[in-house]
Amino acid sequence: MSSSSENLSSVGASYSGMSNYGKSETITSTIVVDSGKTYDGKGITIIASGMGDGSQAENQEPIFKLKEGATLKNVIIASPGCDGVHVYGNNTVDNVTWEDVGEDALTVKGSSSADAGTINISNCTASAATDKLFQCNAPCKVYFSNIKANDIGKFVRQNGGTSYKCEWYINNCTIDKVKDSIARTDSKSTKCYYKNLTVTNCTTWWKFPSSSQVSTY
Repeated sequence: MSSSSENLSSVGASYSGMSNYGKSETITSTIVVDSGKTYDGKGITIIASGMGDGSQAENQEPIFKLKEGATLKNVIIASPGCDGVHVYGNNTVDNVTWEDVGEDALTVKGSSSADAGTINISNCTASAATDKLFQCNAPCKVYFSNIKANDIGKFVRQNGGTSYKCEWYINNCTIDKVKDSIARTDSKSTKCYYKNLTVTNCTTWWKFPSSSQVSTY
């Protein structure tokens, strides 16, 4: 996605407080947002240097690490996307643009025994994800609202071969050019709920062990 004001507003973003729009900052290490804190970029573009090439190579560094309860908002992540945003539970991500998704746009971190709580992701735009946008590596509940995604492999994916439970709520999202699926899991306990979902150029929407795991709400 380009950084035009038209595209920024296309997912309902507010211009209030966007004093850094049109400005950029180059970083060489992950920006850590401490527990309970908020990083408000006010529209700034973040460019990573020396943290990864934005391919599917493993061990790239994340642009942002959100500790438990942290919030990220009003940020444009430029290419290379590296390993995107890592969240550690009960986080909010609002009005973030991934211009060119790297390994993943956002990963819910943890393990099968560590519940990451609730993640709210809203008013975001993401483009050019070779594989997935959102990866869940721990049990969690994720609310996706007002998101535009284009040219992706998958919208959301649970770590392959895992059986823990995730709950995904997909609301008012527009998704185009999907190579694999909207949502995919190997777990028989994970559930996906959706409404107001517009999907184009996608052969298979859901890859779940059972169709009963997906429903409208």
